[in-house]
Amino acid sequence: MIKCIVVENDIHTQKHVVSTLKKMADVEIVAVFDTALAAITILSTNEVDLVFCAIQMPDINGLSLFKSLQNPPFFAFVTTDPTYAVACYELNVLDYILKPFGIERLLKTVNKAKNLLRSRKAENLASDYMVIKDKQYSFITSYDDICYIQADKDYVHIWTIKREYYVWRKLIDLEDTLKGMRRFARVHKSYIINLDYAEHVIGNTIKMKGKLPEIPIGGRYKVELFKKLGAASR
Repeated sequence: MIKCIVVENDIHTQKHVVSTLKKMADVEIVAVFDTALAAITILSTNEVDLVFCAIQMPDINGLSLFKSLQNPPFFAFVTTDPTYAVACYELNVLDYILKPFGIERLLKTVNKAKNLLRSRKAENLASDYMVIKDKQYSFITSYDDICYIQADKDYVHIWTIKREYYVWRKLIDLEDTLKGMRRFARVHKSYIINLDYAEHVIGNTIKMKGKLPEIPIGGRYKVELFKKLGAASR
């Protein structure tokens, strides 16, 4: 379901957009407004996916409304004036719809928003979860749940808060996958740890939280480890 609001002061256009959207599956009209100021509150406090918005309005115009939002949803501007096309392009809005228009034109905009939302959802899933494959199955685990990873020749043990996975994958490959994630640190030729589960460092050993084992620190990894620990503590 895609959540839409309509911001349009021209009553004829407003009714046309609303009635057209009601004919589409998986579209929920959350609210309808005839001024930009009236829409600001709901746009700032509610999850809205797509806004069909006029540009020329009596209080503030649609472009100013878009620019006033810190994290705007997708906007499709509806107007009779083609001179706003460049401004819309520069703002990188979803769509720019010239009147008159029919159901096919609005459906194109809705489908464009749906596709982008699906892509965004897939990217978020990929950034939060790791797919772990063994000989028979594929498992999905949150990066938050990974405590530490231990090398075992061409395999790795991935220890999570729920269970252990034994996977045919080299530690260096996992290190590349985890690169850029501040919470993970290579601390030894055989270990990568999640810093969220590190309690403190004693000499060349990391005391992990709870019943997790102590992890050795390799000399060549010590400087980078302490840099990450310093960043994590700030």
